[in-house]
Amino acid sequence: MCEPVSLTLAGVALASAATSVIGQNQQRQAQKGYQNELRIANEAQMDENRSIATTAYLDQAAQANNNLAQEREASAVAGQDYSTQRHKAQGEVNAAAAESGVGGLALDGLLADFHRQEGMFRGHNDQNLIFKQQQTATAIKGEQTQAAARIAQIKPYIPAPLAPVDYIGPALSAVGTGLGAYGNYSNAQTAAVKKV
Repeated sequence: MCEPVSLTLAGVALASAATSVIGQNQQRQAQKGYQNELRIANEAQMDENRSIATTAYLDQAAQANNNLAQEREASAVAGQDYSTQRHKAQGEVNAAAAESGVGGLALDGLLADFHRQEGMFRGHNDQNLIFKQQQTATAIKGEQTQAAARIAQIKPYIPAPLAPVDYIGPALSAVGTGLGAYGNYSNAQTAAVKKV
């Protein structure tokens, strides 16, 4: 039989091992909870960032489309104004030609020149509008790329691996303490027998 001191030491070693395992479990759960809080905060930050970037993109795209609509309207008005001016000039030329009795190829050539100039104006006007549409599409694509880059700036939280609970270390320590106590007891018994 073991002496009471050795049994007490072995009991204390077992209690210490159990306390160590419990402490490791509590620490692991605390780390797990902290990492979960970090993940939740990161997801909230990602959602907010995505919302801000998307709103900014939509606002900028809407503004670019509004500018393009204004350009289209201005182009149409310019075309109508030019057409009105051509009609007015043709009317004046026809009236002057009729009053003076002039006609023929010279008059037809002058009237054809009015049509040619209007056609050139409309061609340039239409080409400028096409360039503006392409520029707007490129700008919107750039804004979309910029929004995607803003969204991608915040990466998802990846929790660090948690250290596993060490059951073996405390158990071996308890066994070692118990064996040490038994060894001390055994040595004390052997020494007591030799003295007798």
